[in-house]
Amino acid sequence: MSDTLVAKGSESKFRPHDEGQFLGQCVDVIDLGQKVHDFPGTPSYLAPTCALVFRTGEKNAETGDFIDIAREFTVSMSDKANLRKFLEQWRGKPYEQADVDQGVPLHKLTGQFGLLTISHKKSGKGRTYANITACVGVPKQMRTGQTSYVDDYTRDPYWATKKKEYAEAAPRFRGEATTAATEPDTDEFDGFPEETDDLPF
Repeated sequence: MSDTLVAKGSESKFRPHDEGQFLGQCVDVIDLGQKVHDFPGTPSYLAPTCALVFRTGEKNAETGDFIDIAREFTVSMSDKANLRKFLEQWRGKPYEQADVDQGVPLHKLTGQFGLLTISHKKSGKGRTYANITACVGVPKQMRTGQTSYVDDYTRDPYWATKKKEYAEAAPRFRGEATTAATEPDTDEFDGFPEETDDLPF
């Protein structure tokens, strides 16, 4: 007589960050190198890419690990670049052209706090992922008593794998590209100083 046995899908310990608004701290700015960007309706192009990693204090109940959340960006400060829009929304004001010409020091984002809006999205395989859809400045009333996570943060090995993946794809793209692809305009990541309302970026 056969054993009673029920087959189920494997249990993953991965848990997406909850949806909603959260006070988050940028704990890492990662240079992912050159990435091949491929968007429907536009030519593929190669562009420098970064990831901004945030920690809100949310934890995986099963493992006790922090559930960090990140967003990747093309490293571009053109008028329509997603990175520029994200940072301008975060700092609460647009960049002057002189700031853009001088260059924006992304590494100074580490340690800064923002109010994140996080939403869920399903992949083609039905897996749920969390996305940062917006980041705005923290109101003055919320700038005290913030917990800093920077000193306890360790970069996940996932990012080294991702960087290697992009680095391996770039030479193949250069070899395959017969014409120079240009970057389209729609590209696709201790609190605030007390003496000023401005973010240092």
